Amino acid sequence: MNNGIIIRQAKKEDVRQIAEILVEDWQTAYRGIMDDDFLDSLSVNQRYEIEVKRYDKYVVAAEGNEILGYAWLESTEEAPADCEVIALYVRYSKRNKGTGKLLMRYAFNYFRSIGKKKMIIWCLKENHESRRFYEKVGGKEYQTGSHNWGGKGYEMISYLYDL
Repeated sequence: MNNGIIIRQAKKEDVRQIAEILVEDWQTAYRGIMDDDFLDSLSVNQRYEIEVKRYDKYVVAAEGNEILGYAWLESTEEAPADCEVIALYVRYSKRNKGTGKLLMRYAFNYFRSIGKKKMIIWCLKENHESRRFYEKVGGKEYQTGSHNWGGKGYEMISYLYDL
C-alpha cells in the first residue's frame, strides 16, 4: 500500500513543501467552511516563516523528493489524552491513496513506543471529510471546542484514540 512512501523526520529542506501543502489544503478543504478572505490571505512564504521554526516536530510522508503529507506529533497534558496529533495534512491532489493512514499508523506506533496511552486530534466540526477519516482509523468523538482564525471563531471536535 505504501508504494515507495516513507515516513521520516522532517528536514529543513522539506519546509517549503510543508508550507505549500498547508496553504493548498486549507484553501481547498476549508473553502465554504472558513472565511474566504482569511483563506485567500494565506501565503506559502508566510507559512514558510512559521513552519521553519518548528519543522523538527514534524514527520513527513515522502515519495522520492516529494512530500505528500506531514504530521505534527506532541505529548500533551489534555487529559485523558497524553499525546496529540496537532496537525495532519496530505497534499490535496494526493489524497485517498493511503498517505494519511500511513501517517496515523506512524503516530500510533511512535506514541506507543514512548509509553503513551491515549491520543487526541482536533478538526473543524464542519470538515466532514476529515471527520470520516478520523473515525475510519478508529477515533471516537470526544469533545467539542472552538478556535479563532482570522478574527472568527470556528467550532472544533476532537477524536480520542486508545493506543
